[in-house]
Amino acid sequence: MRELFRLLSLLSVVMLSSTALAGVQLLTVVDEHGQPVSGATILLGYEPGNPFPDNVFITDANGSTGVPDTWKAALPITVQAPGFIANTIPVAQPGMRTLQISRQEPATEFEVKGSTNGYGRLITDGKVDFGLVIPAMRREQMLAFDVASIISPRSDKIEIVGNQIDIPSNIALPDQRETYIFPITFNKPDYRLYVRTPGQYRIGVTHGQFPLQRVVNDIRGGKSFLDVVNYFDFKEGGERILDVTGNVSGMDLTVNQIPFTGSFTVKAPAFAAKNAMLALSLIEQNGSFLPSDVKRFTPGQSINMKTNTSVGQPSLLAVMLDASSKALDPSQATQILRQFLAPLMVETLAPANVVIPMVDTPDFNKLSFAFTSAVNGAAPEFMPLIAKPAVNGQVISFEIPQLPNGVSAAAMYLSLSEIESIPNGSVSIERRTRLWEVISDAWLAQIELPKLTIQRKADRKYRWEVLFLGRPNNFIGESPVAPRVDLKSITHATRNSVDI
Repeated sequence: MRELFRLLSLLSVVMLSSTALAGVQLLTVVDEHGQPVSGATILLGYEPGNPFPDNVFITDANGSTGVPDTWKAALPITVQAPGFIANTIPVAQPGMRTLQISRQEPATEFEVKGSTNGYGRLITDGKVDFGLVIPAMRREQMLAFDVASIISPRSDKIEIVGNQIDIPSNIALPDQRETYIFPITFNKPDYRLYVRTPGQYRIGVTHGQFPLQRVVNDIRGGKSFLDVVNYFDFKEGGERILDVTGNVSGMDLTVNQIPFTGSFTVKAPAFAAKNAMLALSLIEQNGSFLPSDVKRFTPGQSINMKTNTSVGQPSLLAVMLDASSKALDPSQATQILRQFLAPLMVETLAPANVVIPMVDTPDFNKLSFAFTSAVNGAAPEFMPLIAKPAVNGQVISFEIPQLPNGVSAAAMYLSLSEIESIPNGSVSIERRTRLWEVISDAWLAQIELPKLTIQRKADRKYRWEVLFLGRPNNFIGESPVAPRVDLKSITHATRNSVDI
């Protein structure tokens, strides 16, 4: 009888515990690799105490925390943890879920440097040969295109016709001699590249040429990089895989490993005359992409773009921008060209008298992307360009774009970034550090943000950027409970930003 009483007592305790747990929603926080994040703070609602008391929770050693059944309706969930980017889901229904957060970009950078070789015998032919060294791009980098990922914020000095010129450190110029009114020698085969996160990188180099006289004359006449980009001819490329855990040197790259002997046809859609379309030919290898060509298109134009199908699948990243929406400063590419060619802009060697005509350049924060396989050619269609987000206190409003045929809404991504202006010789470039991400699996016209304290620096700008992401209607694969949208499924995006 005593044993029976003890058994019944134990059973009652288990039943009471089960009843208590039944009213708890379990939340788990993980990093990019699926590892639990302990000590993370979860805010359920808009601020502590709103919409109910005790709405702030701390994750345990397993990255988990229970939330009481006072969570009755859809609310925003915000996760913060030291060393991570704050993350908000703006509309979360009650229930168990996994929340993924990303590590912040480190403030320090690692330097990777070496020489480029394999250009062959360069003759005086009126064309300047160059090597562009960049880490092979991933799809998420394309969607959040940053000029700093293509053009290094650091510069090296070279001498042209007796003048010291700053040139981005990731651009190499092999030893060559050309003539523009007078003989000119170029000789900077070395590169320096900078990465912010330790890890394994596939570093690529692309060998290209441009006709010196034609580009100088057009830039001298006030044209921008967009006007001369089709003069650039990309011939071949190379790559190597590096494990970067600190500064490394002697990382030489050979430019003639992958000849760009193949091609595919790209046909541009009809689009407004005020817009401009750029297309980047890419060779995909194990989820990363090596650029092999870049061209500007007019409405309805067809152009053959270079590739190499023997080493990877050809893909196309097409970009639409508003050429009438001008940035306050010229684009980095145009600044570099104009600075590089400044000594050649006049027919004398008096650099103090050089006057570089100013040109308007598009705002590269307002873009629409289309990413597609190019195995059988490509005919990209775009989501329309959108207006800047409107910020009113804690509320941000958006223009929701129309979807092209065959494309469905996949997700919406909003980020707050700190923008640092980095001197690059006589010009400057922006470096972005993300502070806060807001991810929604539905497209929303308005988001009310929770009240978070973001430390701001007086010498930095702060920028809200929104991306609307789309994917094919027939896409199959992503689980509806995945903590993040599967970026491998994204084929379309349109974005814009506003500085606050």
